[in-house]
Amino acid sequence: MMIRKLSVNDLDAIQEVFYNSFSSEEAPITYPVIKSLIEESASDNNYCIGYELDGKIVSAVGFSPVFFKTDTGISAYILAPLATHQSHQKEGLATKLIESAQAHFHANNIDALLVYGDPKYYGKYGFDAELGKHFIPPYPLEYDFGWQALMLSDTDLNEIKLPFTCVDALSDAVLW
Repeated sequence: MMIRKLSVNDLDAIQEVFYNSFSSEEAPITYPVIKSLIEESASDNNYCIGYELDGKIVSAVGFSPVFFKTDTGISAYILAPLATHQSHQKEGLATKLIESAQAHFHANNIDALLVYGDPKYYGKYGFDAELGKHFIPPYPLEYDFGWQALMLSDTDLNEIKLPFTCVDALSDAVLW
């Protein structure tokens, strides 16, 4: 059992995880995102990690940087996507991945993490919808309440609004 960075050699196992954990409508949308993040990790500074159990990835998450439209001095990454194989859900694997990534980004002086998802789920990791209002996504959101942020630094956002763009893998209105 271990958490490690993902590589293109893991794509078959990751595809299985995503197609097992997402619906038949969502899997063909979410799997290509993490696949692209992994394939472009070196050039885009993406951070993709997985939980390996018995030599196989059973949970995976991707993080990619955002690019603010004005120089803010603030750095942020989006958490997307996250999946755990159904046979390993409710074992805390996603929690371990998210906490490991939080530690990684904190140690690397990243100011904020962003996520578009269930506030009840991500709220337990400190993500907050009120903080999310400072970060303006590149596309309209279907569910505004799901846009959340977590500050990893002491940066004071005051009344700042921070519009941004993201990596190509997330530059599709369907995902938002």
